[in-house]
Amino acid sequence: MPSPSDHLANERTFLAWIRTGIALIGFGFVIAKFALFLEILRGEKNINGASVLYGEIMIILGGIVIAYGLYNYLRNERDLAKNTFRPKTYENAVFALVVLLIAIILALLIIT
Repeated sequence: MPSPSDHLANERTFLAWIRTGIALIGFGFVIAKFALFLEILRGEKNINGASVLYGEIMIILGGIVIAYGLYNYLRNERDLAKNTFRPKTYENAVFALVVLLIAIILALLIIT
């Protein structure tokens, strides 16, 4: 039978996923708005959409991180209730690879 500390640890992990997602969303807004701010300061009418696109990608990535954290939380709670907890090595590896792939693509887009 799982102890209350198991449930509380699961909740703390979920809150860490939420904080990470919120940080990514906030960073995405900063990227997008700062690019717009620089264009206004320069007095240019053509706003470069690249930085805005990068900001939007970061915002979407933050939402994905929050959704994945919710998925992990609910699945862990179900497993704890059934006393059949198993590590999610495959799911976590796939998620990490997707985030890494997005980061590499963004880095390559910024360089070119």
